[in-house]
Amino acid sequence: MGKEHGHVNWMDQIFKECEREVGLKNNPGFGKPLPESALSGLTKAKDAGYLPLWIKWQKEIREELSGLVRLKKMNGPESEIMKRIDEINEKVRTYNAICPAKMQRREIELESIDIQYEKWK
Repeated sequence: MGKEHGHVNWMDQIFKECEREVGLKNNPGFGKPLPESALSGLTKAKDAGYLPLWIKWQKEIREELSGLVRLKKMNGPESEIMKRIDEINEKVRTYNAICPAKMQRREIELESIDIQYEKWK
């Protein structure tokens, strides 16, 4: 059994046993390129609908800011507005921790909600 740094590397062991007993050269595809059909199922992450987590946070923050702007325009209670600002700012901090540095944003402030919302669009 092959050991590396005090532990058994099981995959290496299995591969070596297979190579010894069966031999990889007996494999009908040995030394040949993969057929196109083997690669046809692969897609780019973007094409598969994958979005990085920070983009999901960006969309969520934008939606919450939209609701906050509406609440402010309807003269909602300041305590509710401040509560929502605190909740959004918690998300902004998380967003800033996971997004590319050039995409980071400032936290939301009561005095500039409308301006900041435009920057999140």
